[in-house]
Amino acid sequence: MAEKQSFAYDGKTINIVGVVRVVQISEKECVFRLDGQTLAVKGDGLNVVRLDKERGEVALETDKLSSVTYRGGATLKGLFS
Repeated sequence: MAEKQSFAYDGKTINIVGVVRVVQISEKECVFRLDGQTLAVKGDGLNVVRLDKERGEVALETDKLSSVTYRGGATLKGLFS
């Protein structure tokens, strides 16, 4: 059964639910594995402010959000494309 997934951005903080694994974290890009897909968040000054592995929740702060990309199977979906 697939876990619930969500993405929310309020202009400063990004909240992600459904994270199975953290793949990469840097100030420019964060990559997370979700159930069946990968989520890549790109921006400036990315900083993890909360990580709850049991609940699969991550909160990031950013100075500037550049792109959000979901990759799963043979498809590529961008939030801003």
